[in-house]
Amino acid sequence: MRKHVRLEATAWKGVSADLAAQIVPDFIEQAGARIDAQRLARRLKKALRRLSKADRDTLLLYAWGDLDYASIALAMQVPIGTVRSRLNRARRHLRRAAGIPANEQEKDHGRVDTAPQHT
Repeated sequence: MRKHVRLEATAWKGVSADLAAQIVPDFIEQAGARIDAQRLARRLKKALRRLSKADRDTLLLYAWGDLDYASIALAMQVPIGTVRSRLNRARRHLRRAAGIPANEQEKDHGRVDTAPQHT
């Protein structure tokens, strides 16, 4: 019986150690990721508030409204070049707030813009 108890105790310690090794780092990593995400969200929220109304509206029409540059220009009654300038300015501002270095800027914004570059 003593031998059986020792074997069971050893096996239980091994199982609990394995479970602890699997679970604890995941919780720690998840907590760290949540904290980082909350900090980033606060910084981006402040950055969005600091944008001019025109830049913020342009960005929201592009990001949430899923409009292309020409549609934004039509909706806001501004030239397409103005839309490009506003989006560029807003992106730069948000990248700075997010701590993204200037050399790591995205090249493709995930949407095909069929509007000509110079109109």
